[in-house]
Amino acid sequence: MSEEEKKETLGSKLFYKTKNVWETTENHAEIMNFAKPYKTFLDQCKTEREAVAWAAKKLEDAGFKTPGNGDKIFMVNRGKAVIAARLGKKPIKEGFNIVVSHVDAPRLDLKQVPFYEDSGHAMLDTHYYGGIKKYQWANIPLAMHGRIIKADGSKIDLVWGEDENEGSLLIPDILIHLAQKQMEGSAAKALTGEQMNAIAGTIPIPGKEYEKESDKVKLNVLKILNDKYGIMEADFVSAEIELVPSENCREIGIDNSCIIGYGHDDRICSYSALQALLDMKEQPERTAIAYLVDKEEIGSEGTTGAITKFLEYFIEKIAGTCDTTEIMQNSFCMSGDVNAGYDVNFKENFEAKNASFLGKGITITKFTGRGGKGGANDASAEFMGAIRKLLSDNNIVFQTAELGAVDIGGGGTVAMYFAARGIDTIDAGPAVLGMHAPKETISKADLFSTYQAYKTFLDKFAGEYAKIAKNTN
Repeated sequence: MSEEEKKETLGSKLFYKTKNVWETTENHAEIMNFAKPYKTFLDQCKTEREAVAWAAKKLEDAGFKTPGNGDKIFMVNRGKAVIAARLGKKPIKEGFNIVVSHVDAPRLDLKQVPFYEDSGHAMLDTHYYGGIKKYQWANIPLAMHGRIIKADGSKIDLVWGEDENEGSLLIPDILIHLAQKQMEGSAAKALTGEQMNAIAGTIPIPGKEYEKESDKVKLNVLKILNDKYGIMEADFVSAEIELVPSENCREIGIDNSCIIGYGHDDRICSYSALQALLDMKEQPERTAIAYLVDKEEIGSEGTTGAITKFLEYFIEKIAGTCDTTEIMQNSFCMSGDVNAGYDVNFKENFEAKNASFLGKGITITKFTGRGGKGGANDASAEFMGAIRKLLSDNNIVFQTAELGAVDIGGGGTVAMYFAARGIDTIDAGPAVLGMHAPKETISKADLFSTYQAYKTFLDKFAGEYAKIAKNTN
């Protein structure tokens, strides 16, 4: 054996190298086929309410019922969050395995009084939700999705701008020829929050009977909506209407390896977690839970965010009235959220050895946070080691990463809120290019790897893996 061969042998033994999912299997068809229903889900579920309604229907069809009715149970929280479980062979007091993800995504919300007319344009006033580059939302077709509660208490679910016969909405940006002042400023100020007003129409209401009416363009738009939904302007006071990209998912790459679409962050993890639970064929050793929450993009607050005690409420429904503290201490969590995909056009924003790459499988993130780990969960070495062994033992391709370069990067997940409950928690999700843009991009290989990881964790994280995770002596 030559010296060069000895070096290669030693290097292959000692060096850490990540794998490419596409190179670890010849069954690319399985990966491609798994992505097809996910694309449909993403196109049909552009709001948290739509995602939860879709999940609830899937659970009901699979035989999941309310707690107390068998070992497959679920509960919906105010139409914006859903939790589901397969009860395990071991009693719930010995803990559970849970994957938590969020179904909300950055977007634009209509203000409570959104309609106005200006210079022959019917306009809608918006308030952005979550962290966005505001200028990215200009000059793209937008659709309205949401719920309206009328004065009599009845509800209307509104979707406008998805049908090819319905006009989309648009936030116009100033043309380059007149943008000298805009171009001299920062990207953050290229479009202000108060400039993010959407065009809803330009035709005055036709007919001689309306000659004396004011704001005829606004009136025409309201009449169109009234004819279809029976709603008035005052009904928007008690409404939740979101503006989201109206176009559906598309394949990216000449090889069709990726998907571009709205809401990968974080519906890709929500879809994978729920599908992993639905595909469990046998009763798991430990109770397995998928929990899809709301409000992550604005701090996980409110009655449907991760901060709420809905998890405890659910566990009490399973275990009976009890102190859930011990149960939480015995439990394990994968915080299902995406990581920043390595962008070859902006390499300076990443540290390549610790970055998340498309096609290299689910990304395990020991800590998120910002700068000096502010807002991070920072999973223990023991739990990280147990997860590493679990994935390796089951031939699941994974990588590890931080969210960008130390002084540049930062971002939070729901991990800290479940860690605060005493649950060992780690972040795990796929890489995403263009995170928080109206259209984000993921690899089909990472989607499949994420599903595999969640399913394996929910089904098999027990016994020796649990011992490794808890062995902190």
